[in-house]
Amino acid sequence: MKIKANKVSSIYVTNEYDPFKIKYGNRPVDMRHVRNLMSSMKHNYIQRPITINKKMEIIDGQHRFTAAKALGLPIYYEYNTEDLDGIRTMNQNTKNWTMDDFLSSYYSIEQKNNNGDLTGPYTIFKFFKEYSKFPIVICLYMLTGSHSSKRGSNMFKTGKLEIPSGQFELAKKQAKMILSVKDYYDGYRRQRFIHAMLQLFKDEEFDFKRFIKKLDINRAKMFHCTCTTDYIDTIEKIYNWGSKHKVKFRRYRD
Repeated sequence: MKIKANKVSSIYVTNEYDPFKIKYGNRPVDMRHVRNLMSSMKHNYIQRPITINKKMEIIDGQHRFTAAKALGLPIYYEYNTEDLDGIRTMNQNTKNWTMDDFLSSYYSIEQKNNNGDLTGPYTIFKFFKEYSKFPIVICLYMLTGSHSSKRGSNMFKTGKLEIPSGQFELAKKQAKMILSVKDYYDGYRRQRFIHAMLQLFKDEEFDFKRFIKKLDINRAKMFHCTCTTDYIDTIEKIYNWGSKHKVKFRRYRD
């Protein structure tokens, strides 16, 4: 599509907006970020170009484009041959793309490529995250079983997420138990509390039904803790309350 534009070195500028398209699979447009950019642009419009491919799809700068378009400002742009994978790679070690952005991107690609199939790893991950509303790092740990957050994060960002057979069913079962704590403790979605519960699920001495029974009559004793070990200490005291048979749970490093 031809548009009226003036070339400034390798950067072009135009007042036409319609030819530009948001690339499928790119991160969602955050309207709060757009409004912040608009407020800044009203006072000082920095002419930083967006990056597009030959199809006029925006591969970097969709928030700047949306803000400039809303204000009727000229669009500065340049061409780049990088595909979406290349843009993700460039942003892995920056604050430009969050884990949620990577999830949204890979989920969109899965849905497009698999005609809405629900068995893709990022599709399963998105479902579990929306079901549990747990922090994304917790979801990653529960669905992969990996103790290495760095390794798991790198696999997630590069599109290599793998969910072992049976892991989703186990994670959902554990999440259901943790979510049931909501009626007794308002910090049931705190990251350290969930870590503690996941460790306790591995301990043969721990009985979840007994814990809930004791927690029901000792709610005031369940309070926020700053580390996993402190949570296990607190849960152990509640668990042993009024019992002749005292148990000692295993501790792990955070």
